[in-house]
Amino acid sequence: MKKKAMLMWILFVVCIIGTVALRYFADREQVQFEEVSAKVVSAQEKVLKNRKTGTEYTSYEVTVEYEGEEYALKNAHNVYQYPSGKEITAYLSRGSLYANIEGVRSSTPLFYAYFAFLIASLVMLGVAINETVKAKRK
Repeated sequence: MKKKAMLMWILFVVCIIGTVALRYFADREQVQFEEVSAKVVSAQEKVLKNRKTGTEYTSYEVTVEYEGEEYALKNAHNVYQYPSGKEITAYLSRGSLYANIEGVRSSTPLFYAYFAFLIASLVMLGVAINETVKAKRK
């Protein structure tokens, strides 16, 4: 195996180790949030269509009012739970309101780093396989 192919496999292993380590730390991270009561202002369901592939994606835009300010409620999975005027429980973290604790946890910098390493691992797997095939052809 050529040196470049070997280097790519080493980088792949490093990315996998980084991914596992970051996931471990992200799962154990103590995220600061406050459970608050907010009032639903509006809730809309938007269906977005990809022009190239024709696939559709549903987006839920829920606006809530908390302490006189309007916030976009992040990580809402539907609009049926949020009729206008209803008081809901939301989670305030880093200046944003989230519909559930999972939304709070998945929006931390550590979780974004984990996700970046996960994508990098997949890319490096493809690159390493490609370099190995090239090296064997020569």
